[in-house]
Amino acid sequence: MRFFLKALIWGVFLLVFVACQPASLKAPGLERGEGMVQDFSISPNTRMALYKPEDIEGDKQPELTFGSMDVHFVTIDETTYMVDWSDIDDFKSLKIGEKTSFLSSGFLAREEKTGKNYRVIKLNET
Repeated sequence: MRFFLKALIWGVFLLVFVACQPASLKAPGLERGEGMVQDFSISPNTRMALYKPEDIEGDKQPELTFGSMDVHFVTIDETTYMVDWSDIDDFKSLKIGEKTSFLSSGFLAREEKTGKNYRVIKLNET
């Protein structure tokens, strides 16, 4: 019985320790590139926080402010990006299987509900 109690205490300690680690704010994907559109979608009224890559240099953890917005996502070559809010016309003309170029807008985004990070891009830019 004592063995199980010690194991339970260590298990709880490890879970609390892992849960207290700050989440990474780095986003996957390239700064610029070209690739095949695999999927695209709109997620209405989604709580997102936007921040610049400079805000997370080193081990800095910026304070994120979340706000609701309609978010446009595109998956290019297995990586999902958030489309810049000023680039909606290019988003509307996307077709699955079509090759498109993109350029980072200089922002990263974090979804509050899932904790996923995205690179914000502008479509048809080189």
